[in-house]
Amino acid sequence: MLELQQAGRADADELVRLWRETFTAAYADVHSSKNLQAYSAEHYTPAIAANVLSDEQVVCLLARRHGEPTGFYVLKHHPCPIALEGAASELKQLYILASEYGTGLGRTLFDHAAQTARNAAKKWLWLCVSDINYRAQAFYQKVGMEPKGVGPTLYVGTDRLSSTVMACRL
Repeated sequence: MLELQQAGRADADELVRLWRETFTAAYADVHSSKNLQAYSAEHYTPAIAANVLSDEQVVCLLARRHGEPTGFYVLKHHPCPIALEGAASELKQLYILASEYGTGLGRTLFDHAAQTARNAAKKWLWLCVSDINYRAQAFYQKVGMEPKGVGPTLYVGTDRLSSTVMACRL
């Protein structure tokens, strides 16, 4: 049984665990374990999770299957760095456990995030995706997102990654 629940400050530790586990699984074949650990230690802490979960512009949704956390998204209502006509929300993160690949959970979370943005009167959903994250790029294209321009350089430990801004009209 799948349950979707908006996360609150009490869920910070659970979010940290999901951040670390899903990020490491998504990039295990790209980055060294040292770089993955350095990134997680810097970006996925209880203090950062508490800040994210208390930001009024952020919505974080947790997915649980049979009571166990299996995935999440983090959505932030703010403009895209590439000009889009109308208000926008950024899908900052959408990750699921590797055991959930192919189950439809990623699509369920994406659709929920898009509806959440629509409910907030946003016209666009956008994100930045690493240019070497081919699985994510294929997924986002499949759900209707299109490349809009060059994104920021992303750093994972000592690795530098180029990225692309993708967006879809809601």
